Amino acid sequence: MLDPVCDMTVNVAEAAAKGLTLELEGRTYAFCTRRCLKDFSADTAKWIAKADSTRPAATPEGAPIIDEGLRRWYASCRCCMHDAYPEVVAALDAERTRSQQAVSGPGICEVAEGTVLNSSRG
Repeated sequence: MLDPVCDMTVNVAEAAAKGLTLELEGRTYAFCTRRCLKDFSADTAKWIAKADSTRPAATPEGAPIIDEGLRRWYASCRCCMHDAYPEVVAALDAERTRSQQAVSGPGICEVAEGTVLNSSRG
């Protein structure tokens, strides 16, 4: 679920265990920090309206739910995301192809030829 204040992806069970969820009008909201919970509580109408306007569109049966956090991850580091969520990368690749956008490149994991990651210096 997205934190309605900052749009971070939040694991609802983990947020609940930390006291970072709020039940309001039959709906559960989950927050990444106490600050976001506090901000939400101070102006619930504002944040509920924002949450309602950014709800993910319905997805076909079995399709992954892709939130803004996953879209940013895809844009910044497609290769790392592919290792963790290949079905999300495939869905975002297809979405970009349909809208005639270039598929995201490797991003921050791209290493110049001849460079070794995590090399030890001694």
